Amino acid sequence: MKNSAHFCFAVLALSAAVSTQAARPVEFTVGSEYYNETYREYEKDGSRLMQQKGNLWSINAGVKYRFNDRHAAKLEGRYSRGKTDYTGSVQYITEDYIDDSASYGSATLKNAPRRAYDIRALYEYTLPINDRFSITAGAGLGHRVLRDLSSRIDPNDYDRKNRTTYAQINTGVNIALPANFEISPRIAYNRAVKGRQYSYEPDQVETRMKQGGGQGIEVEVPISKKFANGSKISLTPFYRGWKVKESNLTVTEEYDSYGLGSIEPKNHTHEAGIRLQYSF
Repeated sequence: MKNSAHFCFAVLALSAAVSTQAARPVEFTVGSEYYNETYREYEKDGSRLMQQKGNLWSINAGVKYRFNDRHAAKLEGRYSRGKTDYTGSVQYITEDYIDDSASYGSATLKNAPRRAYDIRALYEYTLPINDRFSITAGAGLGHRVLRDLSSRIDPNDYDRKNRTTYAQINTGVNIALPANFEISPRIAYNRAVKGRQYSYEPDQVETRMKQGGGQGIEVEVPISKKFANGSKISLTPFYRGWKVKESNLTVTEEYDSYGLGSIEPKNHTHEAGIRLQYSF
């Protein structure tokens, strides 16, 4: 997280390298979003191991600094919270063996709290084509944290946390429409550069696993209405997705003839929703 914060300040410091400043350099954005999240884990053979599905609300905020009409830096943040329903399989663990033969769907948990945080710093370049059309391209770093708080529903269950630092490249277009409306389709590709998975089981020490092999995609289509004072309101349907590879094996218990370990399985995340925000 410290590395991401340092990068955020470095991006904003780019103003020293650009001399021509735009007429209104700073833009603030506040908003909220509502989305459906589906998170699934898979066995090595591709069969489904578990699923979490639910709805989350978010608070969004951001600031954009325009060095001039073409160069800008952005800092964006999001906090999300909601509840998910878990579907998996019962696993019986004894001192002698592990029986995971129970079928998918044999274990369920309703309304488990889910939290998410995401912050990113981006550079953006805008290429005007004409008065009504421009192309944008950008790149930067982000950091996201996902938390499952299942123990709040079942004290015998365990909590999990994932922290991922990722790089992003993106591109989009801005298309001016009549009556001061605008549509701005955008697509982004995310690549994990560092990932850690944490498990917190009752009466046990924290388990850490490295899980950095992930990639994701974001697609959004903001539709905006501009006002005479330079502010605008935007309604944005969006999709975010991630595919993450299996983590390394972390040994959690050792016995004379064998040991027990933890692996975070490969997983896919799908988020689809709508965002309403105001920029000024």
